Amino acid sequence: MKRALVLCIAVFISVVCALDAGAGNPDIEFKIKVNKDGFSDTNGRLIDAPFHVKKGESVRVTFIFDEKTSEVLRDLMRAAEEQHGFVHAFALHNGKEIVAETKELSLKNRQATLDFIAGDKGAQNYKIYCTLMCFGMEHLHDLTIEVG
Repeated sequence: MKRALVLCIAVFISVVCALDAGAGNPDIEFKIKVNKDGFSDTNGRLIDAPFHVKKGESVRVTFIFDEKTSEVLRDLMRAAEEQHGFVHAFALHNGKEIVAETKELSLKNRQATLDFIAGDKGAQNYKIYCTLMCFGMEHLHDLTIEVG
């Protein structure tokens, strides 16, 4: 009976510790809508200023596909050489190298994430940009995260 009680307490403590540690949740998460016009916040306003994070924070950037379905379908009806490409993929660059990349973001895969530790390897800022030749690429290259 004593062993069972000790085992129950040990399991309870490990569950509480896992929940307290965040159990894989990032310290900070940014949700960003993506379409041919650029990066926007969840209210649809274009993002024109850098995000700020603290060194050592675990960061998740979640991209949400926000192209108009009617435009994407109309584009798919064109001949392959005339398609603009409503598929995006993003890289996180620390000024020296690519730190992380997303899977493709599209009508079929409407969400993709980048996870990283802010300031890892001495990085003071990060640039996020689309790595695919896509419609709107000129607007999908200037998302910045600054470490302070």
